[in-house]
Amino acid sequence: MPRVDIHAHILPGLDDGPATIEESLEMARMAARDGTEVIVATPHYTDIELKHKPNGIIRELADTINAALRSEYARRNTPSVRIFTGMVHRLDASLPDLVDSENVITLNRTRFLLVEPPFSRLPKYVEEVISRLLTQRLVPVLAHPERNMEFQRNPKRLQVLVREGVIVQLAAGSLTGENGATSRRAAEQFIRLGITHVVSSEMHNERTPRSPILSEAFDIVSDLVGEEEAIDLFETNPYMILEGRLPQLREPSARSRRRRLRRSWMHMPDVSTFYLISTRIRRKWYRRLRHIMRLINRG
Repeated sequence: MPRVDIHAHILPGLDDGPATIEESLEMARMAARDGTEVIVATPHYTDIELKHKPNGIIRELADTINAALRSEYARRNTPSVRIFTGMVHRLDASLPDLVDSENVITLNRTRFLLVEPPFSRLPKYVEEVISRLLTQRLVPVLAHPERNMEFQRNPKRLQVLVREGVIVQLAAGSLTGENGATSRRAAEQFIRLGITHVVSSEMHNERTPRSPILSEAFDIVSDLVGEEEAIDLFETNPYMILEGRLPQLREPSARSRRRRLRRSWMHMPDVSTFYLISTRIRRKWYRRLRHIMRLINRG
C-alpha cells in the first residue's frame, strides 16, 4: 500500500506554501524520493477567501502539477506522486454554516473534512461545532492537536472527541522534535494512548520543520509502537480516508507495552559502554540504519 500524505501545502501562490510551480514540483520530488506516493493538497481556506480565489483554482493547480509529474516520470522514469485535492479549515463557530453554503472542500471529495484548531486554548464551542459537523454527515479530521496547549495539558479531552468520531492527524515535525519538545511529548503520548489515526508532513516548503519528509517520523513511530502500527498511521489509514472509509484504531498493543518495559530496562546501570549511550541517540542510529537500508532496497 502506498504512503499517503493527507495534509500538504504544496500548491503555489495560494497560502504560506510554495510561491512557484517549480517549488511545488521540487517538494513533490522530495516526497517521492522519500517513499510517498499520494499527496493531498490542502491550502488554507482563509487565505483563498482573503485573496478572492475561486475554489476551482485548487483543482486547476493540482492538474497542472500532476501533468508535469507524469511527463517527468515518462522522460526519466523517476519516482512520482499523485496530487489529490482538499482544504484545511479553521475550527471556528462559523464552520457548520460554511458547510451548509457548500464552500468547503473535503479530502478527495469524501466525507472527511480537515479542520485546524488554534494553538492556544480551545474555544468553548469546539464540542458543539464537532457535533454539528457529525450531524452534517462529515467526519472532522483534527490537524496537529499535539500543538494545541489544551490538548497537551488534557489528553482526555481529545480522547472524548475521538470516541465521538473525530479523526486525529499528527504532524511529522512534532514527532521529530522540530515543533518543540512539548509537541513531541504530546504526539508520543497520543500515539501510545491509541488515539492517533494519521501522521502527515504538513509540508510548506523543502525545509524542516515542514518539509515533505515522512520517513524519519515513520521510524520514530515504529520505535514507539512497532512497524505494523506505523504502517497504519502512514499508509493504511490515510488511504482508507481517501477512499471514504473510516479508519479503525488499534488498542494500545502488548508489543508497545513490551517496548516501554525494554526502554525502562535500558536506563538501568550497566557496565556495557553501549548502554551508557542515551536511548535517544541509539534510536537515532537505528533510524539512520533503517533509512540507509530503505535507500538500498529502492536502488
